[in-house]
Order: sequence, then C-alpha cells, then structure tokens
Amino acid sequence: MTQENSYWDHFWQRRLSRRRVLQGTVLGSAGLAVAAVIGCSEDEEAATPSATASPGVTAEQPKAGGNLSFVSQASIAPHMDPHQNSFAGLHNQGPAMAYSRLMKWDLTKYPQQLTQTGDLAESWQTPEPTVYIFKLRQGVKFQNLSPVNGRQFTAQDVILSYQRQIAERANAGILASMDKVEAVDDSTVRITLKTPDADFLNAVGDSRSKIVALEAVSVNGDLKNGPTIGTSAWILEEWVPDQRAKMKRNPGYFAGPAPYADSYELNAILDPQTAQAAFRTSQILDIGTNGQVTRLLRQSVPDLRVDDAKLVGSSGGQKLWISTATPIYKDQRVRQAISRLVDREALVRDVVFGSGWINGGIFVPAIDWVLPEGDIKSTLSRDVQMAKQLLSAAGVDLSAWKPTADYFTIPESQAGAELVVSCFKELGVTASLKATDKTEITERIWGRGDMEFYYGSQKGTSPSINSYLYTWVHTRGAEAGVYRLLGDKRFDELVEQQAVILDNPERRKSILLELQKRLIDQAVMLPMYSSNGEVAINPRLQGFKTLSEEPHRYDEMWLKS
Repeated sequence: MTQENSYWDHFWQRRLSRRRVLQGTVLGSAGLAVAAVIGCSEDEEAATPSATASPGVTAEQPKAGGNLSFVSQASIAPHMDPHQNSFAGLHNQGPAMAYSRLMKWDLTKYPQQLTQTGDLAESWQTPEPTVYIFKLRQGVKFQNLSPVNGRQFTAQDVILSYQRQIAERANAGILASMDKVEAVDDSTVRITLKTPDADFLNAVGDSRSKIVALEAVSVNGDLKNGPTIGTSAWILEEWVPDQRAKMKRNPGYFAGPAPYADSYELNAILDPQTAQAAFRTSQILDIGTNGQVTRLLRQSVPDLRVDDAKLVGSSGGQKLWISTATPIYKDQRVRQAISRLVDREALVRDVVFGSGWINGGIFVPAIDWVLPEGDIKSTLSRDVQMAKQLLSAAGVDLSAWKPTADYFTIPESQAGAELVVSCFKELGVTASLKATDKTEITERIWGRGDMEFYYGSQKGTSPSINSYLYTWVHTRGAEAGVYRLLGDKRFDELVEQQAVILDNPERRKSILLELQKRLIDQAVMLPMYSSNGEVAINPRLQGFKTLSEEPHRYDEMWLKS
C-alpha cells in the first residue's frame, strides 16, 4: 500500500463531498485539542483566500514580512524538552515548533479533508500491514546553530528521536504500536509494528513526535533548557518558561518560501480580560472566544472574523470522572444517576454561551461516527426522576451522602463544576468543590486516582482513535485506572477489534458506535460537552486554519498591509 492508497484516503474518497464537509466533521489529530471541522463561519469563508475561488476572482498572494503575535490563555510549558513534555503550548505554539516530524496534516486539503502528508518523509509505503517504509527528503539540514551546525538530517535522527521519545515516557503512548525502527540507508527508515494500526500515520504526524538531533541532547543530557535545534520553518530566539516564546524565520527551511512572516511570538496571558484587551489593540492576532465574548469584541472590532469548528470528543471537551475505588460508586446505578442528574444543556447555555455541543465524549474521525442525536438525548439528557429511582434502587442514603468534586482551576472548568454541584441540590444533597492545580491533577488524580469526582478537560491530547482508546479505555492503558477497576473485558475487545481494521471504515465505525454506547452506560467518564472552538481573528491575519494541533499552520499565515 502506498501513500496514495491509505486507509483515510479510501475513507474520504468514499465519504466526503463539499456539501458533506460543510455539514459534518472531519478527522483531526489530538490533542490533543483535536479539531474536527463542521464548517467555518460565513465571514471567515468570505475573508480567507482560497485555492478554489470563484471564476474571475483572484486570491491575494501571501505577503512576506511582519510579526505574528499570539496568546496562550494557559501556561505554555515549564521546560522545552519535547520528549519529556506533553504541553500543547510547547508543541503546537511554543519552542518545539522548531522541530519537524515525519508527517504533518495536509493543510492544502483543509477543510474538505484532514489527512496526513509528508514533512520530513518524502514518500511512504506499507508493503504489509505491520511495515511502513519512509523515504526521507534529500538535502534537509538542521538549523545552523551549535553544536549541530547545519549538518544533514539522516535516518539515524529518526531512529534516535523515536527511541528517546519512548524512553522518556511522557509521549511514549503515541508510538505504542511500534516494535522496531531501523535505517535501511541514510535516507530510508523502516518501521515494524507489533500489530496493524489503522492510525499509525497519525502517530508519526502527531505534534509531539518530534525529530531532534543527538548532539543537542548531549549538551545538557536533556533538552529542558535547550539547545533547541530542529529542521522546521522557525528558529527559537527567546524562551521564558511558562511565559513567552519568540521565534524567527528559518532562511534555510527546506519547504520555502514559507514561512511568510519574519518572526513569531507567543505570550501567556491567563486573565481573559487582559487577553481580550490585547486582541482589541492588535497586540495579538487571534483569541479563543464564545458567543458572548464575540458580541463584545464586535463592538470595538467591527470587521472581526470568527472561525467556528466543532471539536470532537477528547479535544475541547469537559468531562466528569467518577472514581470506582470509592465504595458508593462501585454500583453502576449510582454512576448512571449522577449522569442523569447533570444538566448538560445548561452547561452549554450558561458556561460557553451556546458555543458547545453534547456528544459521546471520545475521539472519532467524522460526525456520523458520533452517536446519533436521538441516542445522545435518550442517554445523556437530564432526568431527575430517573436519577432518584436509580439511587433508591441502589439503596443510597441521601442524608449521609456528602460528595466532593475536584476541578481544574480555569474559569470554564470552575463554572462547569459549580453548575454540576448545584444539580445535587434537587436530591437534597449538598456537594462541595475543591480547586485543584495542574501539579495536583497530574500527581494525585491522574497519577494515583485519589479522588471522588474530577471535573475538567482531558489530560493531554490524542493523535488518533487508537491512541485515545488505548490510553484511556483499554484496561492496560496508562490512564485507564477507573476502567481497570471495572474489569470490563468487553471494552478491551472492542478497542482491539477496531484498532486493526485497515480497509473497512464502516466496520470500524460500527464498533466505535457500540463502544460509545457502552462507555455512556458504564458512566465512569461522563461526557459533559465539547467546545465549538470559536476563534476571533484580526482582519489583517490571512491564511488562518483552525487545526490548532498543527504547528505547521503558522508557516502559512501572513499579514495584509
């Protein structure tokens, strides 16, 4: 099988049309925040230059120069080592943008399709289901910084980078299906998988699967404080941990003429009001928004453009986790009662002001792989009477029940957690909240499973269906503590069955629909809602793409005069 005949090429050729894309979602990488496009807003559609412009309309050509200035409304990252760190602010927007990968998302097909194309890989083949052979681009050089000094990129860099990624563990799960990586010669890499993996190209194209230089690692023994030396379009100039990153254009980039801008900078601005003020005064060029904030921004930026993309499942989603280690929650009926008690429609209406949607809560590649609206309403709609009946059947003493929910200390999670806790009042139950910072979430909640409830977004991102399911749902998954306690082997069977389906998307889809139903029925990881991923865009910024997990998108952005 060649790159022209891949699983997802088959899928999109069979499933997509222009009309379908504007009404449905398409596959995105994870990450985590994993954007799946349901359609851009009318002002974005009209304002963005397009390769498929109407006859007689000439799209503007990108202009060189200027500074791209953006904001992170969360801490960027505590250090810069791409193999010891999963922070999106490092990989997708920050210093790790200096590194390339074997694959990347093909932005020329966006939003009609989201498929992988070569980055450092020029071509690839799958002569058998567990073997991938990548031919590397010729003439690619590392950035001309000591101690790498602009030397030629080779197959050994891929091998050492993947070995290091696995050894450092933080992002090892992305490459979990890999068995061996070998150099056929300096420009050819052969990767053998343990089992067939329908999503393997997504794994090597994940924004965290960076290719680094061994000489750079050798300077300090790691890359936490650099030197950051890659092969991408951007060269790191300045880094202030968790606060700021500044990059400059790499004049020796192998895929020129991009990037078009001379420089790029990212600043962490945690206060929403401060970030909005910076956007209004053009100090930053885009900002995450919602229906309410967009209305306010239009008052001072009348020609504002807004991009709107649904985010499927793990990306952009808020969830409520229930610990089955706590005796009361071992009873499935109690967990189902809590799911029925939650008012998800109120969460979408009051927390994100309508800029969200309710779905099955896992990463899937297209809108028709999500449980149908009828199933969602019948299983996730609020039903207080049913909740009471389930709790009564489980013998729960409501007068003695004093639940506590941890929540992540960002405004969206706090507001959502407060609303969820308020729902318990209809049972005559007083629930309490505990603010939990990033370190405590990592060590106590994800590390030890020490919680009763946890309300917040998914840890990290997922580059593919398989990465997500094997990490969070399979009982041997790194983050599958609550499911491991359930011991539901049917989960494992479903995950394993769909993972190896290389050429039958409809069969894979049917398994994933069954899996979503089972996850909702078990009520351990309760999906609340997923964000619509609205972004307000400065009118000068051109070439904007919502695929926030693809750092390569900044190469294509440019500024109007």
